[in-house]
Amino acid sequence: MSQDDKTKFKGYLMLWIGQLVSLLGSSVAQFVIIWWMVLETESTLYLSIAYLVGLAPDVVLTPFAGVFADRWNRKALIMIMDFLQASITLVLILLFWFVDVSYWQVLVLLGLRGVFQAFHRPAVRAITPSMVPRDKLSRINGLNFLFTGLINLIGPVVAAFLLEFWKISQILWIDVATFILAIIPLLMVKVPSVKKKQEKRSFKDEFVEGLVFIKKTRGLLPLFMLAAVLILLITPFNTLLPYFIIFDHLGEATDLAFVTMFVQGGFLMGGILTSIIEFKRKGTTTISFLYVLFTGYALVALTPKGLFWIIAIGGFIMVCITSIIIVTVQTTIQAIIPLEMQGRMDSVVMTLAFAATPIGMILSGAIAEFIGTANIFLACSVLGIIIVTASWFFTEIGHIEEMKSPDESKQKTMS
Repeated sequence: MSQDDKTKFKGYLMLWIGQLVSLLGSSVAQFVIIWWMVLETESTLYLSIAYLVGLAPDVVLTPFAGVFADRWNRKALIMIMDFLQASITLVLILLFWFVDVSYWQVLVLLGLRGVFQAFHRPAVRAITPSMVPRDKLSRINGLNFLFTGLINLIGPVVAAFLLEFWKISQILWIDVATFILAIIPLLMVKVPSVKKKQEKRSFKDEFVEGLVFIKKTRGLLPLFMLAAVLILLITPFNTLLPYFIIFDHLGEATDLAFVTMFVQGGFLMGGILTSIIEFKRKGTTTISFLYVLFTGYALVALTPKGLFWIIAIGGFIMVCITSIIIVTVQTTIQAIIPLEMQGRMDSVVMTLAFAATPIGMILSGAIAEFIGTANIFLACSVLGIIIVTASWFFTEIGHIEEMKSPDESKQKTMS
């Protein structure tokens, strides 16, 4: 590794640590806000709407935000979005502090925060391949899942503990403080520019280029379409878990924190495994682990009332396997995408993968009102197994293992 690569890698680690600190504050804030919403509305439909409002800006704006992440200064973009997100949390604090805050006021602010996250996420993710050496990408992605899981494991526990002593307006200050701490390494680190200055191309041309790249890479489009369908099926678990625990199983805040701790622990274990093991056969690994994922889903659905440890184990299995799949596929994709296309390609990937999430949120909340959360969990697990099997036999998803970077393909042609 050259001295320049070492400098960039050290800079990336500083920036990464700052983002992890910020994530801790966000994890605490998210738990207390969701807890407040569940108690305020006592409705699966309203809970689904809250998740939808926070996510909708991601789905709508991410394709365009990725292009901006490639055209603009990524460091400045991250700093601005961090500042705006912290401002939204500050407004929430003032509302909880001084007025009788309404559900709809919180929804509007969550929507605005979602807008800023839509521009923040592609910029952060696009930086990784430009500052991390190629041979360290898989390990870094695994470590990112490891520490993300650890922080999200700690966050709900801290939030549940603080709810016993502090008001929501006081707890939310943690989010503001961690946002401020995240800006410090951003000010110190030099983020490399990968934009080709001689090119003067339209926004539309660069956006379409990302779509064409996906279409021409064999096995890539089927992979993303499978992800979209599977996320649609997993969304009820992510959306309705608080309601499932509190109302179906008559749980308390500590029970929700206990299950959430195990679920986030799945990220922790997945991160450990992917940081020490690099799975070679991407297609086989993805399909095999998906069967395990939906088995965990069924375990959650079939849990007898009040046995929270079974729900926790099922959630742990789901999230652990999900993290392994994401790291495996993410590393492969990062390795084949040119650096100057990372932002927009990440946005296209995220949009294709998560376009089904808002639909899943609305449908899960509405359907659960009629058939119950346990039944919708079980139906999704069975459908997932059927779809995974069909994808393996009737699409080109197995060709993920044949994907090569443009440089590798060029060298192979010349040899």
